[in-house]
Amino acid sequence: MFGFLNATVLFAAAAALIPLIIHLFSRRRVKVVEFSSLRHLKEMQKRQLRRLKIRQLLLLLLRMLIIFAVVIAFARPTSKDGAVGSHASVSAVILFDNSASMSRYVTDGNLFEIARQRTAQLLKTFSQADEICLMALDRSSESAPEMFSTAAVALERLEQIPAAGAVADMGAAIEKTIRLLGNAINANKEIYIVTDRQRTSLPEQELLRDFQAEIYMVDLPLEDNTDVGVVALDFGGQLIQPGHDFELVATIRNFGRETMTDGIASLFLNGKRVAQTDFEVEGTSESTVRFVRSVTRTGLHSGYVELSDDKYPGNNRYYFSLAVPDQFNVLIIDGDPAARFMSMALKPPSSDGQYWSVKEAKPAQLSGVDFNDYDVVVMVGAPNLEEIYVSRLKSFVRRGKSLLITYGGNTDVEFFNESFADFTGVFFDRAARRDFTRAGYYSLKWVDLDHPIFTVFGFDEATLPAIKFFSLPKLHLLDNARPLALFTGDQAALTEAQFGDGKVLVFTGPMSPEYSDLTVHGFIVPFVSRLAEYLASDLSSLDLRLYTGESITRSLPLAGATIEAIEFIAPDSTVVSIPPEDENGVLVIHTGVLGRSGIYHVLHRGREIDRFAINIDPPECDLASADIDQFLVSLGADDCHRVELGEDMAEVISGFRVGKELWQVFLWIAVLLLALEMILGRRSPAEE
Repeated sequence: MFGFLNATVLFAAAAALIPLIIHLFSRRRVKVVEFSSLRHLKEMQKRQLRRLKIRQLLLLLLRMLIIFAVVIAFARPTSKDGAVGSHASVSAVILFDNSASMSRYVTDGNLFEIARQRTAQLLKTFSQADEICLMALDRSSESAPEMFSTAAVALERLEQIPAAGAVADMGAAIEKTIRLLGNAINANKEIYIVTDRQRTSLPEQELLRDFQAEIYMVDLPLEDNTDVGVVALDFGGQLIQPGHDFELVATIRNFGRETMTDGIASLFLNGKRVAQTDFEVEGTSESTVRFVRSVTRTGLHSGYVELSDDKYPGNNRYYFSLAVPDQFNVLIIDGDPAARFMSMALKPPSSDGQYWSVKEAKPAQLSGVDFNDYDVVVMVGAPNLEEIYVSRLKSFVRRGKSLLITYGGNTDVEFFNESFADFTGVFFDRAARRDFTRAGYYSLKWVDLDHPIFTVFGFDEATLPAIKFFSLPKLHLLDNARPLALFTGDQAALTEAQFGDGKVLVFTGPMSPEYSDLTVHGFIVPFVSRLAEYLASDLSSLDLRLYTGESITRSLPLAGATIEAIEFIAPDSTVVSIPPEDENGVLVIHTGVLGRSGIYHVLHRGREIDRFAINIDPPECDLASADIDQFLVSLGADDCHRVELGEDMAEVISGFRVGKELWQVFLWIAVLLLALEMILGRRSPAEE
């Protein structure tokens, strides 16, 4: 069975008719005149002309066959049986999984190194005529050039691909593969996949459903998942201060089926082991361990929780960083008589007050206030603000700061709904009544006892503080807000919403003495302090959810513009200079995609100004593999060729390919015919 790799050239086969056309146009008709004296020569002339015509016809046929053979050679014919000819050229893409899950250990050694060895063996099966593209699958790797190269070049690239800490992006790699092979002209279009077939990295779309290419699965020695790792840390919304204990809770997940009974978890802070505890976790479940420690100074701190070694070291550590400011700056925008009481609550006559720097300002005094100088803004009474200050407040929250808004007796609900409802998630249907009596009142009915604001109080449903509110506004919540406390009547008392990188709390009960007895209740000081602590807590416990494979943007604590590059130091001590950029008046750096977990340091003029932690995304720590059929279904492929362990790769793969290319055979035929034509043409007598 024959086929052609460059069938568009076949139309040129019509050129084989050119010698015949020339021959037909060059024939001459002559007038025959009989001479009786030459009649005896007639028989001899016939014999000579017959030989001449035979030679001419042979030359004509040879010239036509030469042109035809050359055209067929350029069309690159192939034969399926491969009886003659050279091996058909291959266009192949090798998808090499270097994601975090490949760093596990199996009985035969490190799975990533085994995969590298298997891929090297695969590359040695290709010839110089084949075109190869090697792609790394993890998101943090430099994008492989979307072009083919030789197997030797791919082998050099293979040695340079590191074991990364990010997840495998199989979907993006398949899309690149389709573009590459779609433009390839070789007979054999092949996709080789060297992966652990991790379930969490399967593509969401069946990208290979209608694509024609041979798929090869290169088997690896996969084993049952017995991994145990740290998947989360929680500081519980605490405000971390020097000399004050803070609690750190680590969540440990057992991805295997067997119970771990003798696990050891250690807490490292600023490079030193400061605590250790044992734990037990059942198969396919989670457990938590708690550490209580303190820091002795303000500034930047970092550490990690580490588990005892197992076959997958990638998630045995979970990193964190802390930034403890010298002081927490709070701005109170005074729009209600309750502002004085809230200011006093944040500045009690005790040593704790030194960590809060509180400034009060009326709405008319905001022209000289820079919100960026503060960590938390408190709008007491939700006063009407000019549009420019509303915009600045939204930008303040969007960049990761926090805002507390309290309702007041003079709150303009129409202005609030127009200016603040979109990012607070609270919409007031009616203002609180001013013509009320104190005969009846509202009180707290329910609080979210698991929320960090309330966990420190040790409440239960029967011991909530008895605070009276004599009048309340009517409201409803939008989709972006959730209630943290309810008044009697099931109206939200305290709500929380996320806006950009920051958060907003709204207390919907009027706090002033006219409407409530909260200001004379003993709960006001711990309650207001706890609200501020919770809002400021993100300034202390940082970066618990930054993962490998992501591009990170960091805001820099630098005033004014700078043209000096920022030094960025990775966990492996690699130093990179990154120019800062101005975004809405704030200096930021864009790190690009980070592929290694650990602690990253940011320096300006040799002084550390930022520190943050990157961890492996928890789904990547689930090492469970899909079987071959599940994997193929996720790709949209009907079948594949398996290259199993222990098999001769070259022999197995060659058995599946198209066959042999015959262009060299037809080229040699053209050369031989040309030589025969030259010999026959030289021996032909001249035409009379």
